[in-house]
Amino acid sequence: MTAAQFKAMPDQGPAYLIGDTWSTESDLPAMAVINPATGERLYDVPCCGPDHVSRALEHAQQGFTVWSATPGWQRAQVLRRIAEEIIRRRADFGRAIATEMGRVQAMAVGEAESAAGHFIWMAGEAERLYGQAIPSRFGGDLTITPEPVGIVAAFSPWNFPLSLPARKLAPALAAGCAVILRPSEQTPMVGSLLGECCLAAGLPAGVVQILQGDPIGVSPALLASDEVRKISFTGSTRVGRLLMEQSAQTVKRVSMELGGHAPLIVCADADIPAAARLTARGKFMNSGQVCGSPSRFLLHESIAAEFTEVFLEEALALRLGDPMDPATTMGPLASPAQLDKLETLVADAVRRGAVLRLGGGRAKDQARGFFFEPTVLEDVPEDARIMREEPFGPVAPLATFTDLGDAIRRANDTEYGLAAYAFTRSAATARRLSAELQSGMVGINNFMLAHAEAPFSGVKHSGIGIEGGQMAIREYLNFKTTHTVLEVPAA
Repeated sequence: MTAAQFKAMPDQGPAYLIGDTWSTESDLPAMAVINPATGERLYDVPCCGPDHVSRALEHAQQGFTVWSATPGWQRAQVLRRIAEEIIRRRADFGRAIATEMGRVQAMAVGEAESAAGHFIWMAGEAERLYGQAIPSRFGGDLTITPEPVGIVAAFSPWNFPLSLPARKLAPALAAGCAVILRPSEQTPMVGSLLGECCLAAGLPAGVVQILQGDPIGVSPALLASDEVRKISFTGSTRVGRLLMEQSAQTVKRVSMELGGHAPLIVCADADIPAAARLTARGKFMNSGQVCGSPSRFLLHESIAAEFTEVFLEEALALRLGDPMDPATTMGPLASPAQLDKLETLVADAVRRGAVLRLGGGRAKDQARGFFFEPTVLEDVPEDARIMREEPFGPVAPLATFTDLGDAIRRANDTEYGLAAYAFTRSAATARRLSAELQSGMVGINNFMLAHAEAPFSGVKHSGIGIEGGQMAIREYLNFKTTHTVLEVPAA
């Protein structure tokens, strides 16, 4: 099946890409892809296995030979064409995201803009991928030459199934690497569409390949291969640890964007109504299924009541329903397991003394699908599980503080350090919060931390390495030092 033939397939189901050929053939059982808004089967995704990995590695080596020798200027042109293809097919991406993982379609279409931005930014980095020449203090010259690390295995999750793989593909391709991508088995059509954009843009065969299905069929073989020199993963800290352990056996480089449990500190001097409204939009976006979503709220006691009432008004205004319906403002969770987890966390918080102000369970007006009510918990104690475990859903646990130093201590009292947020009108307070919050990223009076032009990274158990910004391309490069003298030094 060629790339041109694949364009007619979105309603029939996803395919995998090896070399420049699309296929659904596999000896392994296919997996059903479920629409989370209805609980019904959308289509089946073919499951790749070790034999598919072996074939993909052969093509990746051939593709890498061609692509790594392609000048950065020409690589940049292809990256820009990939961005154009993504924008051209944004309606297809929006429909696939809405039906496969449940985000409201109007917001899902916007993910194409974000993904395209990463390819556009990294095209510029490919054009400016220079080495260095340094006079040696021992005579002669030192040259430092950037070289692509080789074949990259990239694993992306379901919650942002287009922009997250784009954050991996764009710098890898800019550096001259070949990439084997395993998209989430929950959002395989998005991965297939992205692969199609890469081929349509003129990327040589084997430089980007898409292996679909159950991770157990693909991941172990990629991790065991010496030909794969780099792993890029976005997902849970638990799985990240396992991948790091397995990567160590073949001394692979790794980039890991792992779990988070982002604190939000609202100071007494903040614009409270504006902060509460913006926070509600940030919290309930994507039904709370965002790794950097605010998930522990620390409110100064003097403004807690005002903030809570405005926040509740915003939450009550949300309309749950079919993500394809223009009137819907919040879709379902991606899986029934998410529902069970959230119900358990809410029940634990209430048992420990929290006050349930809104929601708390499965949406009663939705007969089908995996819908959870927008939920607000007040006076949540520090020992509640939800203050330790990332809810990854539309649940907002609120607590109060009196002293900013104590709020910062509580914000930092977690193994995670991906994102943190604060609202204040004081420049001095903003500087203190930025300096003292133990987090890879801090948002002051905003929640916009994902930029193509800036690093996206965590500290502590939230990850290793950088995605986004000028430095991200270095994650996919080796730097070779050559010392040259024109005459052999005298003994």
